[in-house]
Amino acid sequence: MILWVRHGQSTWNLIDRMQGHELSPPLTELGREQAAAAAESLADAGVVRLLSSPAVRARETADIIGARLGLDVVEDPMLLEKGLEESMVEVLVRVRQVLDRDLPDHTVVVSHGDTIGLAVGLLSGQRPELPANGSILSVDPRTRKVSVVVPRR
Repeated sequence: MILWVRHGQSTWNLIDRMQGHELSPPLTELGREQAAAAAESLADAGVVRLLSSPAVRARETADIIGARLGLDVVEDPMLLEKGLEESMVEVLVRVRQVLDRDLPDHTVVVSHGDTIGLAVGLLSGQRPELPANGSILSVDPRTRKVSVVVPRR
């Protein structure tokens, strides 16, 4: 099962600015707290692999999680947020390529709201929804039930 973590709040989330493939917006202090809370929630989840979008906001989140779990972060550009020049179909193709990999159970993927929403939608058959910053989502492969954890700070 993949555990999907939306990056913590970024400086651009704070001002409701579209980020797309812009890599640079960092986390806010709240975003770092959200990442730390997610890391604590994952501490006993048996995580064996940690993937991240290369965007600074996702990578900072993944670095905080990796430090807590003792895991190295592997960047994957397929996990980037929808680019302003990209169609949703192109993002779906990227997400499908990630899902088609033979990822070990208990892999954590740190990505973006739209990317995670599409992945969870594909896995569950439900309408994609934007997850909250710092939240953790998973889909049971047998029942297709979505579980959402919003870690407490």
